Amino acid sequence: MRTVRFDAFGDPSVLTVAEADAPEPGAGQITVDVRYAGVNFAEVMFRRGQFPVDLPHFPGLEAVGTVRAVGEGVTGFEPGDRVAALTLGGGGNAEVVAVGAEHAVRLDGELADLDGALAAGALCNVTTALGVLTSAGHLAEGETVVVLAAAGGVGTAAAQLARSLGAGTVIGVTSSPAKAEYARGFGYDSVVPYEELEREVAERTGGAGADLVLDSVGGAFRSSVTGLLAAFGRHVIFGNAAAEDVTFEGNHPWYTNSSLAGYNLGGVAGRAPRLLRAHLEQALTEVAKGTVRVDVTVLPLAGAARAHELLETRASTGKYVLDVRS
Repeated sequence: MRTVRFDAFGDPSVLTVAEADAPEPGAGQITVDVRYAGVNFAEVMFRRGQFPVDLPHFPGLEAVGTVRAVGEGVTGFEPGDRVAALTLGGGGNAEVVAVGAEHAVRLDGELADLDGALAAGALCNVTTALGVLTSAGHLAEGETVVVLAAAGGVGTAAAQLARSLGAGTVIGVTSSPAKAEYARGFGYDSVVPYEELEREVAERTGGAGADLVLDSVGGAFRSSVTGLLAAFGRHVIFGNAAAEDVTFEGNHPWYTNSSLAGYNLGGVAGRAPRLLRAHLEQALTEVAKGTVRVDVTVLPLAGAARAHELLETRASTGKYVLDVRS
């Protein structure tokens, strides 16, 4: 089979398409003949060496295709079933991947007509958006939400889901006018550059502050988020695109009447797999119903390096999906 891999950490040029043996399913696993595979910013961070992964590494955290084989102890799946799966152990950017059955969903019933590329583009992003708004962010009706990186895959999904969950005001933040223009099509009440966010929040809330800030950006801006929050506001961290860590004092939530929470898709998969599966099914259902629009750009498998380049330089909007069979 063909698979994307890298043998050293570095820029997108370290990504290659190579031949490898197709995996067999272990106990509790299924193997999937992959048609579409999503590309995520987390994989950029793996490639750069920001997280400890073994080399060689085979990227890919989400895949859509058909069940190839079923491992010991697996029920509910048969060869030929059309499925969408979170491949959180990697390897999704390949023609065949092994995945835990608890992280896969059959695309049947109300999901039967869901386009494969669209499903691949929704798996990580829409599931994450749902998790940060609900399990981590505890969004309540009428609240004000701020979404950093508003034009990205999670950001655009979060804006639409926040609206459907009853948010009163949704403010997006982007790094360029072009991204702001794109983001405005996803239900934000306003989209502003980072330097204007404090003023925008004050004007929109009458000085009360935002109830929930969704932060995948990190860097120096992360330290200033508390100043945007209302009393008992929540700051949810679910990424670090800036690759710059910041520290918070232990007394920080006490002094500021605020809460700091985190959301990590892999961590939820390991510690709360039933919750993750429920979020995964709900996310795909919202996309199938049209509640959440996902814009995908489809590239061939050999385009993985190009997708990484666009994500890394923040030149991207929407979601990149690989057509593994092209």
